[in-house]
Amino acid sequence: MKEYSQIAGIALEKDTKNGVYICYIEDFSDELKAKIKDKFPELHSGSVIVEENETYNLKNILKRFLKMYLFNTNGTPKDSKIKKGIIGELLSHILIPEILPQLKMISVMRNKEENSMKKGFDSVYFDNSNIWYCEVKAGGDENEEENIDQKNKDLLGKAKRDLKSDVYGDRDSLWYSAIIDVASTISEDDKKIEIKALLNQDHPDSTNRNTDRNVIMSSVLYKSLDTKIAYSNLQTYKSNIDDENIFTNLIVFSIQKPTYEKIEKFLVEESKKNNDN
Repeated sequence: MKEYSQIAGIALEKDTKNGVYICYIEDFSDELKAKIKDKFPELHSGSVIVEENETYNLKNILKRFLKMYLFNTNGTPKDSKIKKGIIGELLSHILIPEILPQLKMISVMRNKEENSMKKGFDSVYFDNSNIWYCEVKAGGDENEEENIDQKNKDLLGKAKRDLKSDVYGDRDSLWYSAIIDVASTISEDDKKIEIKALLNQDHPDSTNRNTDRNVIMSSVLYKSLDTKIAYSNLQTYKSNIDDENIFTNLIVFSIQKPTYEKIEKFLVEESKKNNDN
């Protein structure tokens, strides 16, 4: 049964027991705008960094983010497909902990080495006992005749393939980045030690490497809400993946909204406001 999120303008269908969620963003409401402004600094750079450094405020972070978001390193405009992916990640990072408050994001969006998107897991969460690795795929408004459920499953399928490759793979850099991010997002020393120990158990070089993996496959589908992702189809899709026994625990989290451009415009306008102050 459809219900509404605490954020106005977002309709929600969910199966908490089986880990299936759809957020339909029906209106880019003032509440959602306020949530983005409130959470953006810590999602981008980490709550600890934001608290300890006054330079990491909304004004400065938006300026840096938009430089990366709007332009390539050579100064040419960013392709719309890349921008859709970045906004999709932002929406997922905002809404997943909102709908699943037991999940604490322990990663940041920022690439620490260069002015580009972060390389590694799209996000990592902690639920007081387990690590959750998340992959976000976004797209969908290029072909209006494309079947909406098939497109959403295509996005989730890409997330599944990347997660399977990454969480069981041999890329040391993924865990190096995740472990570094803990210091930017967790202030309690005991909690830092606990989370880093769990990440180290998953590390490809760990002796007797832990092979249990909890993952979140997130899709952000830019399509008119005249036709919505069918919830029953998504439940069946998730059940079929469970039957493959690839992951220990799985959450499927889909977001549907008409375009990414309203959020882009909002971020640009907020940047100009902040620069005027």
